[in-house]
Amino acid sequence: QEALTLEGEWKSVDEVTRICLQDRVFYEGSGGGVTLSGGEPMMQADFAAELLHRLKQEGISTAIETTGFAPASVFHRLMPDIDLYLFDCKQYDCQKHLAATGVPNDQILQNLKTALQAGKDVIVRIPVIPGVNSSLEDAEGFCAVLRPLGAKRINLLPFHQFGERKYDFLNRNYQLRGISALHESDLTAFRDIFVKNGFDCYF
Repeated sequence: QEALTLEGEWKSVDEVTRICLQDRVFYEGSGGGVTLSGGEPMMQADFAAELLHRLKQEGISTAIETTGFAPASVFHRLMPDIDLYLFDCKQYDCQKHLAATGVPNDQILQNLKTALQAGKDVIVRIPVIPGVNSSLEDAEGFCAVLRPLGAKRINLLPFHQFGERKYDFLNRNYQLRGISALHESDLTAFRDIFVKNGFDCYF
């Protein structure tokens, strides 16, 4: 019987911190730092909180890629040690978000507001998917929701099919199969709506 091989290594916070600090010279030379990604880093809140805190104690800039789907207590706990949020925003409408992802977006938007009101550096990243959130009306909807929260920077991520093979490998159903990839040139009018609404919007 065929089975997937379990890959990966267990690492302690001490080990990961030590690995990150080995590249300190590159961070200092480039102005970069350490980004926590995933999956969703906030799902491992204890580990993430301790790692971020240690990195900040060492003077390392920190960033997190997040969906924002986390309890307020977790979000607040991690916030003091995060310099930059790369914050995914898949839908502006709660019901549409629920239909597309299985969860509502009210807590997500509240967490986004929390980070922005705290003066954190936040880039809102919108994966633009044909037939899901790609219409000009969708662009207007995003603007109407994000502007009152205080969002300024928007990074549009045109849909691609790079993940299709991963789903095949995992024997999982890929619901976006057959949808054509988008290119920056396809989203000029979409982007222009954000610009007209005062956002710094880029690909």
